[in-house]
Amino acid sequence: MIKSMTGYGYTSISKKAYSIEVEVKSLNSKYFDLNYRCTEDLGKVENEIRNLSKKILERGKVDINININIISNQNDKIFNKKKFNRLYSEIKNLSQKSIKVDDKIIFENVLKNIDLFTSEKKINISDKILISQIKKSLNVCLLSRKEEGKSIYKDINKFSKLISNELIKIQNIDSKRKQKKKNSLRSKIADINNIKFDKNRLEQEVFYYLEKIDINEELIRLKNHIQLLNKTINSQKSVGKKLNFISQEIGREINTIGSKCSDFKIQKSVISMKEYLEKIKENNYNVF
Repeated sequence: MIKSMTGYGYTSISKKAYSIEVEVKSLNSKYFDLNYRCTEDLGKVENEIRNLSKKILERGKVDINININIISNQNDKIFNKKKFNRLYSEIKNLSQKSIKVDDKIIFENVLKNIDLFTSEKKINISDKILISQIKKSLNVCLLSRKEEGKSIYKDINKFSKLISNELIKIQNIDSKRKQKKKNSLRSKIADINNIKFDKNRLEQEVFYYLEKIDINEELIRLKNHIQLLNKTINSQKSVGKKLNFISQEIGREINTIGSKCSDFKIQKSVISMKEYLEKIKENNYNVF
């Protein structure tokens, strides 16, 4: 079953001293493009994160946000005197230039509204735990890609069947059209009287004309391409690029049929097939 390149994954884990949140977003892209942000230095695990992401998601524009929160109690924090003195001095200077405010009020408000405590606690988070959490989020994202892929599969399958239906209509019309052309040519040739002409040359011209308007080969190739499309969307492998190539070939055959036939009903079916093919192409952009 095909998978989408659009997906989302989020997981979190809480420990006594810290918590980890990992958010993964992926969008369609021709190649694998990874961007990640973390509140802490990832150090030596950066390459491992990149390799793991490429292995699981393979293709698409991927954004990973890693948020590591240190859980501290009051015993782990110290009062930031420098920050307090700087803020107190700035507010006092402002009050002197505008409305004079009592020092006690300034003091109380600085303590209330500004976080003047900083944590001195340093936590060493195991690389194994961090990688494990990132892997979980990547797999959640992969599951959402599969769910989105089911919707895309339904759309492509639906429009593929609609193209097949129009193909059957054209085949039925074409069999009658060819017979009419043959009868018309026989009638016109039979009407030729008292005119000398080269019968061999006439036969060559007739065969050339019939071959020029014959669309049997195009109909066979179009049918084969549609069968290949249906087989491909049921593959377990990455098929996005292959679907693009198949769609191009389908479009080529549809255009050739349209250029060879002036029959109104066939032209009508050709227009419908082009419309359905465009819907398939739109879905292909997001197929993994």
